[in-house]
Amino acid sequence: MLSIAFVPSAALVLVALFIGGFLVHQAIQARDDAEAGAVTLAKASRDIAALQRDRAVALKAPGSRSATYTAYADRIDTSLSSLRGLARTAPDAEVGYQQALAVELLTVVEGMDRSDSLAVAGIDDQGRREYAAAVGAYRSRLAAVAGMLTESSRRVYRDLVGSEDWSRFGAVETALSAATPPPVGQDAWRAAAGVVGRSLGDLATRQIEYSAQLAIDGGRRVLSGALAATAAISLLAGVVMAVVMLLARRLPIPIIRCPARLEGVSPAPSSWSHRVHDYAEKSTLLAHTRRRTGRADLSG
Repeated sequence: MLSIAFVPSAALVLVALFIGGFLVHQAIQARDDAEAGAVTLAKASRDIAALQRDRAVALKAPGSRSATYTAYADRIDTSLSSLRGLARTAPDAEVGYQQALAVELLTVVEGMDRSDSLAVAGIDDQGRREYAAAVGAYRSRLAAVAGMLTESSRRVYRDLVGSEDWSRFGAVETALSAATPPPVGQDAWRAAAGVVGRSLGDLATRQIEYSAQLAIDGGRRVLSGALAATAAISLLAGVVMAVVMLLARRLPIPIIRCPARLEGVSPAPSSWSHRVHDYAEKSTLLAHTRRRTGRADLSG
């Protein structure tokens, strides 16, 4: 009876362990994917910043500025496109949303740097259209993304757009787009450009770090939940197994006999030793009778 009860109980425990192991494996995979996505986003932002520095240097060199501008723009756009794909495949919807905002801010930083690189290198009539398009694109994108940021990032944004450097830099952008003389000198313009660029980069960095922390925390929560579920399932299976084994020990083991077979059983024949013993007794009795009477009584 115990062996019969042990088999399904042990099978239940094995199934519980298998399910728990599967949940833990999936949770570890989700955590690793989240952390890998955060690392990829941070690394890509550094790579884009390096390309932007190289572009600023390359545009100052003699040669075809248009080809240089297009080459760097294509490389950076490819990196940004891959980051958008990364955000779409995030293991958590909130993490994906925050990563998408980080990519949008990186796009804003790229738009500002792209237009500023053109302005520093010198703008001709053809480049002026590209410059005006880049300025309008990054400013409208920044305004659209700002309301979706965290409270601390929104404060940084409000401080930026309310600053004198933002106003001065915007005035120069407007003048260059309209082919009119800048309202401030070269030094003031470049100082304002540096402040604006660093502030936008700080916004992007804040968002990248925030999305990375969300991804890491989410992965750890999933793993903790999987471990807790595994422990609960295993404990439940162990309790069920213990109860089944206890009940199996208390159940009486019935002994079933067939009356028909018992009634039809004939007495067992005497064994060979019994027969030898009877023969010896009769032989002794016969010898004793002959000595006394001279006749043997063979009856019985």
